[in-house]
This record gives sequence, C-alpha cells and structure tokens, in this order.
Amino acid sequence: MIPRAPIRRARPSAKVLIAFSAEHLYYEVWMLYGVTEKLRQGLTDRYLYNALLESFVVHASIILDFFYKPQVKPDDAKAIHYLDSVGEWNALLPSYAKYFRRFNTKRNKEVIHLSYKRLDVKPEQKYWRVVETTSHIQKLFDKFLDLANPALIDPAIYQLRGGRA
Repeated sequence: MIPRAPIRRARPSAKVLIAFSAEHLYYEVWMLYGVTEKLRQGLTDRYLYNALLESFVVHASIILDFFYKPQVKPDDAKAIHYLDSVGEWNALLPSYAKYFRRFNTKRNKEVIHLSYKRLDVKPEQKYWRVVETTSHIQKLFDKFLDLANPALIDPAIYQLRGGRA
C-alpha cells in the first residue's frame, strides 16, 4: 500500500471546532485522566485491570495522534486547527521520540497488533509507565490550552487543565 501524503485542509468552522472540543476532545482527555487514576489506585481483578490498561492505550494513542500525526484525511481532527500560530506550537511541541516512542512501540507490539514479538516480552518489561506517560500528555495538553485560540475551543475543556478528570 502506498502511504498517502499529508493533506492541508482549511480549518473547520469555529462552530465545528467548539462542538468537537466540547464533546470528543474533552471525552478523550477526560477518559485518559480517569483511567490513569483508576490504574494508579491498583486493581486486583485482572480482567478489569487489562480492560483499563487497553483503554489507557487507546485514549493516549488518540490524543497523541491529535497532537503529532499529520492530517491525512480531510476529516482528521488536529490540534493545529485550534492554533493561530502553528510555528509557535511546533517550537514548543515536546519531542515525540523522547517522550512517546517507547509507548508507541509497546502499543504496536503488545496491544494493537498480534505479533510474535509478544513472546519476547519478559514479565518485568510489561510495565506501561501509565502515570509517567499521562503526565507527559497532560503537560502537552496544558501547552495546547495555553496556545489554543479560546474562541475556537469550548470553555469546559479548561476544567481538564492540570490533569483533572
């Protein structure tokens, strides 16, 4: 399959951006913070623990794609749609390789894809660094809130600042 080149699409209307941030962006961040808190508290039920861990992986992945992945399809929601200064954002955007590469590799090899590499993962390597990863995402999200045009984002989303679920 030939990869698609990133596309540039005009910014969606303010009405669309506000509605999206109020419902979908809010939900993804809220869920990530809430699931992280539940995992941090500890669980004895292995099914519930695994379900929450997989939920963490899904929500963290969606948020990281929102911030880092180039827009490929016209309806892809991207952080840059909310920003007036993409250059300023790019200058402040933390290194994906430094903060999220390990998460991405674990996500791909241990959750998203059924891979024979799973046989090589030792019990001590199964640890996900949930709190650490969420902390990095929270700082990224707070930077986004600092730079986002407030006229394009629902005010309720600011309740999530600082990692509050």
